[in-house]
Amino acid sequence: MGAIWGMRYWLRLIREIIGSIIDVSKRCVNGDIDPCIIPIDTVLQSPVPQIMLANSITYTPGTVTIEIDTPGKILYVGAINPRTRGEVIPLEPHVEGWIGK
Repeated sequence: MGAIWGMRYWLRLIREIIGSIIDVSKRCVNGDIDPCIIPIDTVLQSPVPQIMLANSITYTPGTVTIEIDTPGKILYVGAINPRTRGEVIPLEPHVEGWIGK
C-alpha cells in the first residue's frame, strides 16, 4: 500500500509544481504579489513526515517553508500571496498515507 501512496505523492507533486509555475508566472507579469507568512497546522506528528511535507511546500514555486515547530505541529510558510491551508498543503494526505503520521 505504501508504494501506491508513494506514486500518488510523486504524481501530485509534479502536478502541483507545474500549476505553481504557471500561477507564479502570471502573478509576476500582473504584479499581483502580496508576500506573507502563513502558520499552517498539520496532522502529521513525527518529524520525518513533517519534513517531507515542508520540502514539498518548498519545491513548489511561490512558497517556502521557513520554520517547522515539530512539537506544536505548525509549519510557517512564506507565500507569494495569501492562501488557504488547503492551497498550501494539498500533499498532506499523500505524505500521511505514504509515510504515516
